[in-house]
This record gives sequence, structure tokens and C-alpha cells, in this order.
Amino acid sequence: MARDYQDEIAHWAEKLFYPVSLKGKVPKKDATSKKLGASTAKAFASHARIRAQIARTTRRTPEVMVKITNRLGAGKGMSAIREHLSYISRNGKLELETDTGEPLTDKETISDYAHELKHQVRGRPIPELSNRREAFNIILSMPAGTPPDKVREAAREFLEGEFGGKHRYCFTLHTDTDKPHVHACVQAAPLRKGKRLNPRKADLQCWREGFAEQLRNIGIDANATARRTRGETRQTQRQGAHHAGKRRPLQFVQLANSVEWPRAYRSTLVAWEQLAKAMRNSPTETDREAANQIEDFVAGWQPAVPRKR
Repeated sequence: MARDYQDEIAHWAEKLFYPVSLKGKVPKKDATSKKLGASTAKAFASHARIRAQIARTTRRTPEVMVKITNRLGAGKGMSAIREHLSYISRNGKLELETDTGEPLTDKETISDYAHELKHQVRGRPIPELSNRREAFNIILSMPAGTPPDKVREAAREFLEGEFGGKHRYCFTLHTDTDKPHVHACVQAAPLRKGKRLNPRKADLQCWREGFAEQLRNIGIDANATARRTRGETRQTQRQGAHHAGKRRPLQFVQLANSVEWPRAYRSTLVAWEQLAKAMRNSPTETDREAANQIEDFVAGWQPAVPRKR
């Protein structure tokens, strides 16, 4: 039996926003189904949520950034952890906040906190040097212009929801660049019974989703989509103008067949094409207008231009 337009919209939106690479992982508030393929609608929680995600993406809502710093030796032993705490606190000049809400206001309180971390792990204390990660250094960031206090507030809520009661952590806000960002140091060992923290690519995407949702909860428009969903790579050039008010034929087929365009991006273009088609078949005017917005969104893409060597 052929899918109706609602099922088609959900099907293609899943491919764009929850690709196979996530291996069944979805943000906690959407985790009504452990397996995405079992129910697309459940994965998104509702048709309204799908449409909200499409709208955020096509209007190019500011994207959150969440990453783990992978500097050589990062988090491998107490020596590296102390060094990182000193760095993010600017040698005790910036206040750190712990998972229990305790402020670490100077070198002495930060040193005491590090001592607690060292001896809080079940079994032997954390060694000074280790071959494995004993802590993960995470950065949560938003583009320039975002109120720094809102970034800190959203980061606090995200960290509490993701790690509270499970892992020790501390964090602080940095405003030394035009992009306000929070540095967090999260202990790998669990507080109680449980698994050590060992994040993968899918976990990072879920963290991005969670951070973006916390920002939206406090009134900051934020999105968390993959680069390829937005038609962006480090080599891609995007047209500055969207030709507002001008409608032009979609170039899905031409771009999708372009030899310069990576295979993953060609499949993304096909998904956007099918999503626009499904929304065109909707009886609601807002869905049909969303199809127009998808056309404008994709019309601004260009095939990747090879870098000069």
C-alpha cells in the first residue's frame, strides 16, 4: 500500500535529520522508539515536530556546535585533567561550576575539586598518567551574537540532563572570542554502577540536539543538523543570496548527477526533492509553502569546489 503524504514527509525527514549513521540513537525527549525504523513518527514525537525541524533548517537557523577536544593526551590521567581545569579557569581567574552547583572560585578550590576527582573513582585512584581517557573535554558553542548568559544557562541544563547523577563534571563560560562557548570537563568513570563514558559520533549528534533544544527552551533559536543536510562541506561554497521572492525550477537532478558532488550529498538532494514533493501533495497551505521554502533553500547550494593545493 502506498504511503500517504504524512508518511512520505516523515520518511524523508527521517533520512535528512536522523540518518542511518545514528544507529538508532535519538535525543532523549524523542526516544519513544529505540529503533528509528520502527516508527518515524514516534522518533520525531509528532508531525508538528517534523515541520518545526524542516522550518528551522530551511530558514538557516543558527547551528549549535558541540565537540570533544582531541589534543594529544587530553584527559589521560590527573596531570592532564589538572592542566585542563587550569586552562578553562584561566589559572583560577574564571569561576567553574560543578555538577552539584558548587562554585570553584580560585586555584585552591579547583585543586580540592581535582583531589576529589582523583579519589572518587571506585577502586584505585585515577593515575597521574593514563593510557585511556579519564575525562572528556567538551565545548558547547553558538554563533556570534548569541547572548553569552543564555549559552551558559542552556549548557548547564544540558549537562545536568545528560550527565547529572551519572558522571562528575564542571564547566565555565568563555567570551574571549566572538562565539560564546562553554568548556566542560566530564569524568569518564560513572559515579555509581554504569558504563564509562565513551562517546561516538552518534552520541555527539544527540548532544547537539539536546543542547539546541535547551537553547530553544529559553528563547534562543537554535538548530542541530548535519553539514550534508544543509548542503555544506568544508569545500562547499554557498550563494549569499536566496533570491527572495523569486521562484526558479529546482535543480535537484542536475546537482544530484554532478560528478563534483559527493555521493552522500547527492542522496541528500534526492531526499530534499522527495520531501518537497510530499509537502506539495499536502492539503494544507502551510505545507505547500514549506515546499517553496525547500526549493529556495536547495537553490542556494553549489557543488563542492576542489581546494587549491
